[in-house]
Amino acid sequence: MDIKYLIFLQNIRLNAPEWFNELIQFITDTAGGVLLILIPMIIFFCIDKKKGEFVLISFSIGSVLNVIIKNIFCIYRPWMRSELIKPTKKAIKGAGGYSFPSSHTQSSASSYGAIAYVYRKKKAVCATFILLVLLVAFSRNYLGVHTPQDVIVAILEAIVVIYLTSIIQKKMGDSVKNRIIFYFIVVGIIAVVTAFMVLKNYPIDYNEAGKIIYKPVRAIKSYANKAGLIIGILSAWILEEKYIAFSTENLSMKDKLIRALIGITVYLLGDIFADMISSLVSVRWIEAFVKNGIRYFCPLFFGPLIFIRIGAIKRNTERS
Repeated sequence: MDIKYLIFLQNIRLNAPEWFNELIQFITDTAGGVLLILIPMIIFFCIDKKKGEFVLISFSIGSVLNVIIKNIFCIYRPWMRSELIKPTKKAIKGAGGYSFPSSHTQSSASSYGAIAYVYRKKKAVCATFILLVLLVAFSRNYLGVHTPQDVIVAILEAIVVIYLTSIIQKKMGDSVKNRIIFYFIVVGIIAVVTAFMVLKNYPIDYNEAGKIIYKPVRAIKSYANKAGLIIGILSAWILEEKYIAFSTENLSMKDKLIRALIGITVYLLGDIFADMISSLVSVRWIEAFVKNGIRYFCPLFFGPLIFIRIGAIKRNTERS
């Protein structure tokens, strides 16, 4: 049934105008890509720090949990299971890990779903972000890189993660001690799971040409990416709260725009720096861990640090 559905969508895609197919690819690349961190980051920096924190924690937990599930079940992508499925080349390029559950869908649901949850009283905002989740989920089926089961389970997984995040945030409250305990629990879990992922026996199957269908090293690297993500985000979150403690209260529109611009700039610069540092590491999965750790740490720590410095300069200028 799942393959038949993908073939049905594939026939539509092959006969659809190119602009429509490009639009679907754009949705999966942006709404299911860079916006997953940029939108929560802007909420965290500019609008409501507490709500932004909720979304970032949900996104990070969901991202790493999803790839753990992927590497436990080790289910191949649709085109690896059936030669009838012909995904687009761009979509295949962005499909790095195993198929079940869908990472793009789960990350979107954990991020945008969390935004919809914290802004559930604002109907238009809530509906917009739920729609984004559904569009990303559909795009993964339409492009032929995931089955319906992959995206449905990913959404259900994200709902559980959002519920779990609400419990975690309530338990932590404003207690620095509770936050540190939570952080070290996550670090401990990541250390144990990393050992399991590296030492685990992955299936090695061959296609008719005698080539390995999916190399296990890719699965380990995919996990390391998300492990780096959660450690980078939570490390920045802990250190920022302890040493910087910026606020989103009483910000003018100008202040918000400046913060958003600074945050995006630091994110882009951090991405370049992450590439430079990680390129020095020879082991691929460790390289992936380091790269994503730096990529997500930089904007969430150095962005607020710059905000505080600018605020101090502004106050000194007003006094003089």
